[in-house]
Amino acid sequence: MKGDSMMTEKQWLYVNLGGVIAFSLFVLLSFGTAEAGSAHGVMILISEIVGGLTLVSSILSLLYIKSEQRFISISIVAFLIAWLIYAIGYEIGIDGETKHSWIWFFSLYIILLAGFIVIRICYKRILGLYKLLPPFLLFLNGMLFVFIIFIHIWWHLPFTG
Repeated sequence: MKGDSMMTEKQWLYVNLGGVIAFSLFVLLSFGTAEAGSAHGVMILISEIVGGLTLVSSILSLLYIKSEQRFISISIVAFLIAWLIYAIGYEIGIDGETKHSWIWFFSLYIILLAGFIVIRICYKRILGLYKLLPPFLLFLNGMLFVFIIFIHIWWHLPFTG
């Protein structure tokens, strides 16, 4: 038996890749259900569960993947940490009237920018077809970044509150 895990390196990579793709699809589907309140809540809940499980599996795979492909897991963790901070703010109900909401925005901006840098560094180290994953993650984090900037500006306009 080679290794400590019952899963091979390739299986860990497939679990991480499938998890991040499922998370991304559910996030994009939640945009489509934004008009319907209950369906939107369900899609967000599913996204949070899938994202949390993917984050846990990516962190665990860092223990078992010893080759250069561990940078796939590192890029997924860097991607999902920003979404975790966003989900925490969403679940605790941060809005335009929340005092000290700037702390959430500031931490989210820092985490997103650090994530962009880490994902870019990981892109250079990933081998094979898995090299397609970091640009996809950068695109989704870029969408989140633009959305957060828009919300931050909108909440500080004088006529919104």
